Amino acid sequence: MIHLEVRPAAVEQVKTLIRGQKPEIGVRVYAQPGGGGCCGGGSAVQFGLAFAKPRSDDEVLPADGFSLFVDPTSTKFVDGAVIDYVEDLNQSGFKITNPTLPEPDAAGRSGGCGSCGSNSANGGGCGCGDH
Repeated sequence: MIHLEVRPAAVEQVKTLIRGQKPEIGVRVYAQPGGGGCCGGGSAVQFGLAFAKPRSDDEVLPADGFSLFVDPTSTKFVDGAVIDYVEDLNQSGFKITNPTLPEPDAAGRSGGCGSCGSNSANGGGCGCGDH
């Protein structure tokens, strides 16, 4: 089972938004590698939330009054993530971070596997730790 923390502000916001939905509707938490990096770590992962019904292969996690659904391809990125809801001068909305994922190194920032060649400063390969 994966670990996913939903902070109180996010719980309250989801409860407000999900009110009136059918009981089987929950919150899908997904992640996709993107924006450079071949490891899918750190800022190279794009997280998202959506209201959805569970799929047969989803991991279903109970939250405070609703369920979270995570598909198998997102599990490795979502495990250890924190979902919060923030409102300040710079941003407003859900914020998902995962402090357990590694930050992309120079190879990841330069475009990831296939475009960075050998990165001897990071042990060779594409810098992902898979040499």
